[in-house]
Amino acid sequence: MNKVKSFNNLLGLVIVGVFLLQSCSKKIFVFNKSHSTKDFKVAEFDFDYLTIKSKIELNEANKTTKATALFRFKKDSVIWFNLSGAMGVQGARGIITKDSLKIINKIEKQYYMYDFSEVSKKFNFPIDFELIQAMLIGDMPKQITKKSIVKNSENRYVIDQNIENVSITNFVNETTLKLEEVDVTENETNNSLKLVYKDFININEQGLPFTIFISLIHHNEFGELETQLTIEHAKAEESDKPLSFPFSIPDKYEAK
Repeated sequence: MNKVKSFNNLLGLVIVGVFLLQSCSKKIFVFNKSHSTKDFKVAEFDFDYLTIKSKIELNEANKTTKATALFRFKKDSVIWFNLSGAMGVQGARGIITKDSLKIINKIEKQYYMYDFSEVSKKFNFPIDFELIQAMLIGDMPKQITKKSIVKNSENRYVIDQNIENVSITNFVNETTLKLEEVDVTENETNNSLKLVYKDFININEQGLPFTIFISLIHHNEFGELETQLTIEHAKAEESDKPLSFPFSIPDKYEAK
């Protein structure tokens, strides 16, 4: 049961996010030195509704768990997912909104409910809806602002951001303007998150990463712990027609 809880919790968090595509051939900006700019834009994946089928592998504390996932998105609003194919996690379903994460386990007849302050506290790392959505579709976790620093280095743009107590470094392909890597560090704890995006596929003239690597390093009373999550998308379909997000908690399910 601890394995199920650990897998479902982390999937909800970090779910709980190259590219030589014709659609990405946009205007290129060249900076010879550090530069703040309102004109620089990273190519994002724009959609109304999105469905993705994925294979997931979670590695933590000498344990490996694999599963198949179906994701449904309403951009900037809802992420719904269903897990299957792995012992202990089959029958798990979750829904992530702007303020909360809810998961049910049909096999164990249990459910979990968290707000993002609880989630962040549990992993000693700031986590919110925008971060989870960005990790799954290859967008920047935080938008560029006037305080962001953009520079050119080794055929990539490097975007440095300092937001409250968090330092973020984004690496962007200078040809496609697509995000390739993100390093996030919480300054007080030195907890960190690394995102790597590759194997981009053209979906409706836009680039979507089909391989996503996520590494979360956090510190607690037992020392430094690393959790790795690899997501390989098998199929993705964008739509302007509304999707359904079926989720309900049966009365007899036990809260955990």
